[in-house]
Amino acid sequence: MIRADEPTAVVLVEKILHASPERVFRAFLEPDLLRQWIAPSDLTVDQVTVDPRVGGRMEVLHSRNGISTGKFEGLFLKIVPPRELVYRWAFVGTEPEKGEYFDTLVTVRLRPAPEGRTHVSVVHEKLEELKLGAPHIHARLLPGWNNCLEQLDRAVGGTSAVSPLSSSRDMEPTPTRGS
Repeated sequence: MIRADEPTAVVLVEKILHASPERVFRAFLEPDLLRQWIAPSDLTVDQVTVDPRVGGRMEVLHSRNGISTGKFEGLFLKIVPPRELVYRWAFVGTEPEKGEYFDTLVTVRLRPAPEGRTHVSVVHEKLEELKLGAPHIHARLLPGWNNCLEQLDRAVGGTSAVSPLSSSRDMEPTPTRGS
Protein backbone atom coordinates (compact mmCIF):
# COMPACT_ATOMS: atom_id res chain seq x y z
CA MET A 1 0.00 0.00 0.00
CA ILE A 2 1.21 3.48 -0.77
CA ARG A 3 0.63 6.07 1.92
CA ALA A 4 0.06 9.74 1.11
CA ASP A 5 3.34 10.73 2.83
CA GLU A 6 5.48 8.20 0.92
CA PRO A 7 7.59 9.19 -2.11
CA THR A 8 5.99 8.83 -5.50
CA ALA A 9 7.14 6.06 -7.83
CA VAL A 10 8.90 7.62 -10.81
CA VAL A 11 10.40 6.12 -13.93
CA LEU A 12 13.35 8.01 -15.43
CA VAL A 13 14.85 7.09 -18.80
CA GLU A 14 17.66 9.00 -20.48
CA LYS A 15 19.13 8.31 -23.88
CA ILE A 16 21.22 9.87 -26.62
CA LEU A 17 19.41 9.75 -29.97
CA HIS A 18 21.06 10.05 -33.37
CA ALA A 19 18.95 12.96 -34.62
CA SER A 20 18.51 16.67 -33.95
CA PRO A 21 16.25 17.91 -31.14
CA GLU A 22 13.90 19.33 -33.80
CA ARG A 23 13.46 15.94 -35.48
CA VAL A 24 13.03 14.10 -32.17
CA PHE A 25 10.51 16.70 -31.01
CA ARG A 26 8.47 16.22 -34.21
CA ALA A 27 8.42 12.46 -33.57
CA PHE A 28 6.37 13.11 -30.42
CA LEU A 29 3.75 15.13 -32.32
CA GLU A 30 3.43 13.75 -35.86
CA PRO A 31 1.15 10.69 -36.11
CA ASP A 32 3.18 8.96 -38.85
CA LEU A 33 6.37 9.21 -36.78
CA LEU A 34 4.64 8.51 -33.46
CA ARG A 35 3.14 5.30 -34.86
CA GLN A 36 6.66 3.94 -35.46
CA TRP A 37 7.76 4.01 -31.83
CA ILE A 38 5.09 4.88 -29.25
CA ALA A 39 4.17 1.34 -28.13
CA PRO A 40 6.43 -1.47 -26.95
CA SER A 41 7.48 -3.79 -29.77
CA ASP A 42 5.11 -6.57 -28.66
CA LEU A 43 2.12 -4.31 -29.46
CA THR A 44 0.80 -3.23 -32.85
CA VAL A 45 -0.19 0.43 -33.13
CA ASP A 46 -3.55 0.41 -34.91
CA GLN A 47 -4.38 4.13 -34.91
CA VAL A 48 -2.77 7.40 -33.79
CA THR A 49 -4.48 10.78 -33.56
CA VAL A 50 -2.71 13.92 -32.34
CA ASP A 51 -3.84 17.50 -31.80
CA PRO A 52 -0.39 19.08 -31.16
CA ARG A 53 -1.26 22.12 -29.06
CA VAL A 54 -1.56 22.86 -25.35
CA GLY A 55 -4.95 21.42 -24.38
CA GLY A 56 -4.86 19.14 -27.43
CA ARG A 57 -5.23 15.39 -27.15
CA MET A 58 -3.52 12.33 -28.47
CA GLU A 59 -4.84 8.80 -28.69
CA VAL A 60 -2.98 5.60 -29.54
CA LEU A 61 -5.00 2.43 -30.09
CA HIS A 62 -3.04 -0.80 -29.96
CA SER A 63 -3.44 -4.56 -30.13
CA ARG A 64 -1.53 -7.79 -29.69
CA ASN A 65 -2.04 -10.56 -32.24
CA GLY A 66 -5.14 -8.80 -33.61
CA ILE A 67 -6.82 -8.46 -30.19
CA SER A 68 -7.30 -4.98 -28.68
CA THR A 69 -5.21 -4.32 -25.59
CA GLY A 70 -6.75 -0.89 -25.01
CA LYS A 71 -5.22 2.47 -25.72
CA PHE A 72 -3.12 5.34 -24.48
CA GLU A 73 -4.74 8.77 -24.12
CA GLY A 74 -2.82 11.98 -23.69
CA LEU A 75 -3.52 15.64 -22.99
CA PHE A 76 -0.78 18.17 -23.76
CA LEU A 77 -0.10 20.47 -20.80
CA LYS A 78 3.08 22.18 -22.03
CA ILE A 79 4.76 22.32 -25.45
CA VAL A 80 8.07 24.17 -25.83
CA PRO A 81 9.60 23.34 -29.24
CA PRO A 82 12.08 21.71 -29.51
CA ARG A 83 12.92 21.36 -25.80
CA GLU A 84 10.05 20.12 -23.66
CA LEU A 85 6.72 18.33 -23.69
CA VAL A 86 4.56 17.71 -20.64
CA TYR A 87 1.43 15.61 -21.00
CA ARG A 88 -1.05 13.57 -19.08
CA TRP A 89 -0.78 9.96 -20.22
CA ALA A 90 -3.54 7.51 -19.42
CA PHE A 91 -3.44 3.76 -19.78
CA VAL A 92 -6.94 2.74 -20.82
CA GLY A 93 -7.79 -0.96 -20.76
CA THR A 94 -10.35 -2.73 -22.87
CA GLU A 95 -13.01 -2.08 -20.18
CA PRO A 96 -12.49 1.46 -18.84
CA GLU A 97 -15.99 1.45 -17.36
CA LYS A 98 -14.70 -1.23 -14.95
CA GLY A 99 -11.86 0.98 -13.74
CA GLU A 100 -9.24 0.19 -16.37
CA TYR A 101 -8.18 3.83 -16.62
CA PHE A 102 -4.92 5.04 -15.05
CA ASP A 103 -3.91 8.69 -15.47
CA THR A 104 -0.17 9.51 -15.20
CA LEU A 105 2.17 12.37 -16.09
CA VAL A 106 5.06 12.35 -18.59
CA THR A 107 7.70 15.06 -18.95
CA VAL A 108 10.05 14.87 -21.94
CA ARG A 109 13.08 17.13 -22.08
CA LEU A 110 15.39 17.38 -25.09
CA ARG A 111 18.75 19.07 -25.32
CA PRO A 112 21.39 19.15 -28.03
CA ALA A 113 24.21 16.63 -27.75
CA PRO A 114 27.51 16.53 -29.69
CA GLU A 115 27.56 15.54 -33.35
CA GLY A 116 23.96 16.63 -34.07
CA ARG A 117 22.46 14.20 -31.58
CA THR A 118 19.87 14.74 -28.84
CA HIS A 119 19.88 13.90 -25.15
CA VAL A 120 16.34 12.87 -24.24
CA SER A 121 15.08 12.56 -20.68
CA VAL A 122 11.68 11.02 -19.94
CA VAL A 123 10.22 11.33 -16.43
CA HIS A 124 7.05 9.29 -15.96
CA GLU A 125 5.31 9.98 -12.65
CA LYS A 126 2.01 10.01 -10.75
CA LEU A 127 2.07 6.23 -10.99
CA GLU A 128 0.43 5.29 -7.69
CA GLU A 129 -2.97 4.28 -9.12
CA LEU A 130 -1.33 2.37 -11.95
CA LYS A 131 0.95 0.53 -9.52
CA LEU A 132 -2.00 -0.49 -7.36
CA GLY A 133 -4.58 -1.15 -10.09
CA ALA A 134 -2.44 -2.64 -12.85
CA PRO A 135 0.87 -3.82 -11.37
CA HIS A 136 1.60 -5.87 -14.50
CA ILE A 137 1.62 -2.65 -16.58
CA HIS A 138 3.53 -0.71 -13.93
CA ALA A 139 6.25 -3.38 -13.94
CA ARG A 140 6.67 -2.93 -17.70
CA LEU A 141 7.13 0.86 -17.66
CA LEU A 142 10.92 0.96 -17.51
CA PRO A 143 11.50 -1.78 -20.10
CA GLY A 144 8.65 -0.32 -22.16
CA TRP A 145 10.17 3.18 -22.26
CA ASN A 146 13.61 1.73 -23.03
CA ASN A 147 12.12 -0.26 -25.91
CA CYS A 148 10.12 2.72 -27.19
CA LEU A 149 13.16 5.02 -27.14
CA GLU A 150 15.18 2.43 -29.06
CA GLN A 151 12.37 2.39 -31.65
CA LEU A 152 12.27 6.21 -31.61
CA ASP A 153 16.00 6.32 -32.34
CA ARG A 154 15.51 4.03 -35.34
CA ALA A 155 12.49 6.08 -36.51
CA VAL A 156 14.45 9.34 -36.50
CA GLY A 157 17.55 7.93 -38.10
CA GLY A 158 19.87 5.98 -35.83
CA THR A 159 20.48 3.36 -33.19
CA SER A 160 22.09 3.67 -29.77
CA ALA A 161 22.14 2.09 -26.35
CA VAL A 162 20.07 3.42 -23.45
CA SER A 163 22.06 5.44 -20.94
CA PRO A 164 22.86 3.67 -17.67
CA LEU A 165 20.94 6.47 -15.92
CA SER A 166 17.63 4.78 -16.83
CA SER A 167 15.87 3.73 -13.67
CA SER A 168 12.64 3.02 -11.94
CA ARG A 169 12.66 4.10 -8.35
CA ASP A 170 10.78 5.73 -5.56
CA MET A 171 11.63 9.41 -5.46
CA GLU A 172 9.98 12.76 -5.18
CA PRO A 173 8.22 13.85 -8.38
CA THR A 174 10.02 16.29 -10.64
CA PRO A 175 8.43 19.75 -10.36
CA THR A 176 7.13 21.12 -13.64
CA ARG A 177 6.44 24.75 -14.28
CA GLY A 178 3.07 25.70 -15.62
CA SER A 179 1.34 22.41 -14.84
